[in-house]
Amino acid sequence: MATRKQTVIDDPAALVVDKVLEKRLAELIGTTPKALEHKRLSGIIPYGVWLKEGGRIMYSLERYNAWAENQWIIQMESRPGATASGSVLLGTVSVEASQRRISRPPRGSQRQVVSALV
Repeated sequence: MATRKQTVIDDPAALVVDKVLEKRLAELIGTTPKALEHKRLSGIIPYGVWLKEGGRIMYSLERYNAWAENQWIIQMESRPGATASGSVLLGTVSVEASQRRISRPPRGSQRQVVSALV
């Protein structure tokens, strides 16, 4: 299952209130309430980031931001060639060789004739 980058809420006006309904959080992070519900029900967003209060699903913006930031860090660590951005002036830029894909001929194309001299 492919994972996507989680959006961190950086709107100061939105962070005045810590608890929001699922619909409002979906608006803040730019997704649909149905997609957010799916992430909650499938366990992608853990219990504690959201709670059911009086039959309504409430999210803590502070806990959502902490969880989303943690997901970002996990994504960066899981990529074998990923390195954090750095500065040339500070000497923290990685100078590793980049991997290039080997191009293959399209399917159905004729192969080149190889002749052997004996």
